[in-house]
Amino acid sequence: MTATSFLPLGDYLTNPADPALTDTPYGRISASDLAAWLAQWPGLHAQTLETLPRRIHPAARIHPTAIIGDDVIIGANVRVWEFTTVRGHTLLAPGVSVGFNCEVTNTYLGAGTVLGHRIGLNRTLVGDHAHLSADVTAAAIHLSADMTRPDRDTFLRLPDGIYPCRTPRFGALIGDRVQTGSRITLGPGTAIGRHCHIHSHTAIGPTTVVPDHRTIAPSDRPTHHARCT
Repeated sequence: MTATSFLPLGDYLTNPADPALTDTPYGRISASDLAAWLAQWPGLHAQTLETLPRRIHPAARIHPTAIIGDDVIIGANVRVWEFTTVRGHTLLAPGVSVGFNCEVTNTYLGAGTVLGHRIGLNRTLVGDHAHLSADVTAAAIHLSADMTRPDRDTFLRLPDGIYPCRTPRFGALIGDRVQTGSRITLGPGTAIGRHCHIHSHTAIGPTTVVPDHRTIAPSDRPTHHARCT
């Protein structure tokens, strides 16, 4: 199978409408290539921090038991609920809600996106107005002999060829308005198109790309790989 070298994030995500982000790298995220963004993300996030007048918007509401990392950017009207940790180069766009006992690391959450309870996301990008129910996990590295030193690069199987993500650490790319049930496992290395619906108890394995407007359900096989319609 041939290789393809460009995957525009604009096929999945919308540029944030927040005026504070317009002149930052996040304001141009839709024009970026996925692999290039993943490689440059920490630096791009640092550039954004330098330009913002404040890291956490005063209209955000963060529960006293939540833990917020020093580099996290939080927009207006964001809610972060009890016993949740948000850290790394993470941005929560305006109107995001992060539920009880979640762990969100090195992640972008688009405007109005809702995370239910016990969500685990790492090195993941989520579009606007997505809704992930309880117990959704995006695994960011492949199983290996030493999980502290991942050495298997992630890649995606696009219709026109293999797309190398050029990093062993990538969870998922989840498009605008994706809706999920509970107990979903993604990745490492998964791309879910806009307006997809994922039924509960579904595992979407590494390298999988799901087109827009699909419904994904667990198969009848014991392995519980996903099937989509």
